[in-house]
Amino acid sequence: MISVFSRSGSTRRLTVGTLYRACSVSFLLLTATAGYAADFEPELGGVETLSEPGPHWLITMGFLAGAYVWDADSGEMKGKINISDYTSAVGIDEARGMIYVPGSYYSRGTYGERSDVLVFNDLKTLSAVAEVEVPKKLAAVFHRAVINPVGDRFYGLYNMTPAMSVSIVDVEKRRFVEEISTAGCAFVYPLSGRRFMQLCGDGTVQVISLGADGKESARMRSKQFFDPDTDPVFDFAVANGDNWILVSYQGLVYEVSVGDQISVTKPWSILTDEDIEEGWRVGGSEPFAFNAATGIFFALTHQGEDDTHEDEGTHLWALDFATQRRGYTIELEEPVGVIGVSQDAQPLLYIVGGYPNTIEVHDASTGRHIRTIDEAGSYAGHVQTFSGGGR
Repeated sequence: MISVFSRSGSTRRLTVGTLYRACSVSFLLLTATAGYAADFEPELGGVETLSEPGPHWLITMGFLAGAYVWDADSGEMKGKINISDYTSAVGIDEARGMIYVPGSYYSRGTYGERSDVLVFNDLKTLSAVAEVEVPKKLAAVFHRAVINPVGDRFYGLYNMTPAMSVSIVDVEKRRFVEEISTAGCAFVYPLSGRRFMQLCGDGTVQVISLGADGKESARMRSKQFFDPDTDPVFDFAVANGDNWILVSYQGLVYEVSVGDQISVTKPWSILTDEDIEEGWRVGGSEPFAFNAATGIFFALTHQGEDDTHEDEGTHLWALDFATQRRGYTIELEEPVGVIGVSQDAQPLLYIVGGYPNTIEVHDASTGRHIRTIDEAGSYAGHVQTFSGGGR
């Protein structure tokens, strides 16, 4: 017989029989647990393979929030791309089945030896398969045009230290080619051939051409067509085929085309005289989108004072780009700063915002709401689309 103390301090006596029964119960429990564990088959990690991207696939990306791949037709997330904390955008190369991720990395996380690379990710698995080291100058400005194709074989990466330049990478041979100085001119907007356009701080645009080796072969500059002091243009341009559409803070729309020379159309205004009297403005971080197949131009708008171009939109306006007339409007439940549109003939419109993000999917031709994708990341800085819309 054994004496033990209970929690109350009183003495309890355990007989050998009591101990035997307790040990027997414990043994049976252990045996049962062991049998259950033997039948349990743990799930092992693996790599899923994605289907071919559809015209309504898109990538949403936010600062320190990762890059998410979505199918707007189903509302499902297809995967997440591993990016650096300083990645501003990715390059979608459907022809080669790659997603290119420019990123800066530090040996101690937030400090230490810095390395800048362009990471090649397989589009089917979203896994890194190669990388190319580039100059330690990648711009962390969170803008969609920090990476874009230049011809079929090269990609341009925008640098800012704050000196501006563009690093050229041969994605076919997977090697760095050269760094091109672009003082006063920013970003990489692709053109036909091995050319790209940039926006310049003096009210002009610049076009740089590459030779077959990927090195600069020529450049030209437009005449000044906007006043950066009185009415600058947004640095967010949208493509219309091989042309680029630029919008000023006061709502003037310019279209830039490049042949042997650079041509800029006479501007027209998104805002009517009545709109201006009522204080309507355009604004947001990515406040414009265009679908060339339907000719519909989209703009985020709000009512505010001058210099509120960074304010998010409370409304979305759809305009016929050819006639310059407004079609439908959408009053947004919450202000948003980012929109995008697919580039097919039955386009979907993406309105992204909130915290956490939601993606409002609409029929771009009619404005009809189709679905809402909830919790689409913590914050969306921009939208990139597949099938010809990734630039």
